[in-house]
Amino acid sequence: MSRAVWLLILALISNLTQALEITQVRLDKKGFNPADREKASIHFNIDKPAQVVLHIYDGRERLVNRINGGQLPSGDHKLAWNGRDSKGKVVPPEAYSYTLTATSERKDGEGEEKVTHDLTDLTGGEALAVKDVRWDKEQGVVRYHLDKPARVSIRLGLKEGGPLLRTLVDWVPRDGGAQAEPWGGWDSSHALNIGKHPKLNLAVTAYSLSDNTLLVGPKPTKIAFADLPADKIRKKTALQKPTKRMYYHADQPLESRGDFETYLTLGTKAKKDKEGRWIVSGKVPIRLDVAEKDRERLLARRFEPVFFVDGTFAFENEVGFLPMTWQWDSSTVNEGEHYVTVNVRGYEGNFGTATMRLWVEHQ
Repeated sequence: MSRAVWLLILALISNLTQALEITQVRLDKKGFNPADREKASIHFNIDKPAQVVLHIYDGRERLVNRINGGQLPSGDHKLAWNGRDSKGKVVPPEAYSYTLTATSERKDGEGEEKVTHDLTDLTGGEALAVKDVRWDKEQGVVRYHLDKPARVSIRLGLKEGGPLLRTLVDWVPRDGGAQAEPWGGWDSSHALNIGKHPKLNLAVTAYSLSDNTLLVGPKPTKIAFADLPADKIRKKTALQKPTKRMYYHADQPLESRGDFETYLTLGTKAKKDKEGRWIVSGKVPIRLDVAEKDRERLLARRFEPVFFVDGTFAFENEVGFLPMTWQWDSSTVNEGEHYVTVNVRGYEGNFGTATMRLWVEHQ
């Protein structure tokens, strides 16, 4: 048998046994804005003729859109997504993931072979060291640097055991590189300008997004989802995820992540002065509650309310319930202006914060 014939036989055998592969997968751009009629193209190579489908998923891993590439020959190809769902509606600014599925008939006629390119559970979810964090008071922005695309949380408070006073960025996606988040310096209740406080503390936490992430639209300010039916198909995970760990943010479902909108009110009648401060004396009942949209989520998990007076720890209840009232003895402080802050600390890393301005008068 000649060498040429032998090589031909080997090539035919290899063609019969070679598994279908999707390789050289890459994006032409990581982020795009569909409002500007931009698209993102996913480039790839298949080593056999195959039917190829591009799937787009939101942060809950619900199917947003399905782009059918049809029957494609072996070689290099690309499929594009225009940032719209299956009904043609532009999706909210957020992070989305994509997968590619190729299906071809087996050469031996014994059914089909299918392969999926999916990096969702193979990459991302790693805690990132956020660099160069600083408060640029002159420009009114919090600056920091990410080595790669990530979900980010920025919480602002006071150092030396002081309270959390505001969540500025609540687990929204950001691209890699230098970042600047606008902030006017105020706490969440607009009671205290902590941007001027000498003990201002910037806590920036981030974890990496998977390598098959697409960033859609302008920078989002909150977690958002496409308007999909509750029973919309979810993607099957490629790997068994680890057991959920306390305060390990990448383990938490995206729809239950995020901080709680928290309120403080007085449990008694009182008047305000010209500066908008409640005038109080003696025992002051301070009532804690959260927004209706967050109540069920908070009550379904363990949480602890912690109270501070003028930035110093005052009281903690290890068993949280809502609404709750803390009786503060204002006779323990000097007459004049004071700030009462509450932090709602959720077991899974969620927080809530509110601050109240009071004017204490001793009788």
